[in-house]
Amino acid sequence: MSIEEKVAAVLAPWVHVAKQADVVVLIGVSGGVDSMVLFDVLEHLRHTLVFRLVACHVHHGLRGTEADRDARAVQNFALQRHVEFRMMHVDVLQNRLPGESEEMAARRLRYEALKNVADEYESCILVTAHHANDQVETMLDRILRGTGPSGLRAMREVRPIGRHILVRPLLTLYKNDLIQYARTRNLPFVEDSSNADLRYRRNRIRRELLPYLRTSFNPKVDHALLQLGRIVADEDQYLTGVAREHMLACTRRTHDGTLIAREDLLRLPIALQRRVIKLVLEGIDESVTWQYAEIENLLELVRSEKTRRMMLPHDWMVFTTVDFLHIGRFASRGDSEEFPWNPFPLDWSSFFSFLRFHWQVEAKVVKRPIAYPTSHFEAFFARSREECFIFRPWRVGDRIEPLGMKGSKLVSDLFTEGKVERVLRPYYPLLTLGDEILWVPGLCRSRSHLVDSKTEFVQQIVFRV
Repeated sequence: MSIEEKVAAVLAPWVHVAKQADVVVLIGVSGGVDSMVLFDVLEHLRHTLVFRLVACHVHHGLRGTEADRDARAVQNFALQRHVEFRMMHVDVLQNRLPGESEEMAARRLRYEALKNVADEYESCILVTAHHANDQVETMLDRILRGTGPSGLRAMREVRPIGRHILVRPLLTLYKNDLIQYARTRNLPFVEDSSNADLRYRRNRIRRELLPYLRTSFNPKVDHALLQLGRIVADEDQYLTGVAREHMLACTRRTHDGTLIAREDLLRLPIALQRRVIKLVLEGIDESVTWQYAEIENLLELVRSEKTRRMMLPHDWMVFTTVDFLHIGRFASRGDSEEFPWNPFPLDWSSFFSFLRFHWQVEAKVVKRPIAYPTSHFEAFFARSREECFIFRPWRVGDRIEPLGMKGSKLVSDLFTEGKVERVLRPYYPLLTLGDEILWVPGLCRSRSHLVDSKTEFVQQIVFRV
């Protein structure tokens, strides 16, 4: 089977699935031999598979004039082939995250740039020129860093990226196959001088480690690693499916995060526990590469008999209650500049949490209570069908009319008396109806909406630590 036939076999089903009036295949082109070969193949296939081809070059702001040369080479080739060309500029040095290598930052920013271009089109398939040698290097890199079965799968031929899919149709082909194709077709390509720089981890794997393994241990080590990857991929796919079924059974989504039922999770074998945790984390933030240590730390929280909490990357927060592990995130501000988190209506029957305060909240409609609570963390309210109770954060100047008192009182004074830390006050939830504050949970209930013999619906709300 020729290279063109192999690429067509991988790509054709996805072009068919995405078939619309104008399916776009967006190829990332560096100018190196791999991407130029794929560019050439796709340029021929666009007429038989019927898609619109767009070439995108990402300029990383590194390597000075050499990088400019690469960009011009790709642009010129696109012009010669009458293919739409897009150039995206990223600044790797300015946008590196703490602890992130230059290589990792460049890769992250490159995919972000490609995804941003893809988002401009209604139906878009991203395509990159990763090949079998890249796959081998990726597997070795992950083994050396420490990985599990999912990591041993290395790169997948097809995977989701945002609302699009990313296809790597060259993964079964070796670099030498691509070089031979380029020579036969007399294709132009550029050499990236940084590929010879041994300061980069990937280059050391390619130029030092792999040659050593081939000469000293196994001349077919590349084939052996790829075979391992295929075996692990099949088994990992099956186990992930099993774990996903258990995840759906033992988790629930709330307005501010995800709850995992501790007892249900702990009934599973440890291998499935890890996978369920990993699936939950990937579901809440696919942009983060979750590490083994983070998954193990969460499992330790689940097993612990004590109520504990921890912070995860990207401002994700985790804490435990008696029954659940809570995972949520806090942005610096909500959609409104007025509030640090977004107000939300209280459903008649609901279950949710305020992660910052480690509060688990249950609301339900009950019969008129015989005895009223002695704790400020539980309250009953008379509520009509038309009334919409709202939880919102505290604002400076908020006042409540306390039950058992005349007049009103500043909520900030309640915070002072209740020793609520100043840093937490802007996030403190208040139950409101219109402009009226009905309840400051844990501190004070208002004298409004009291339950009496004429009350039709009684709303009970309980905060549990």
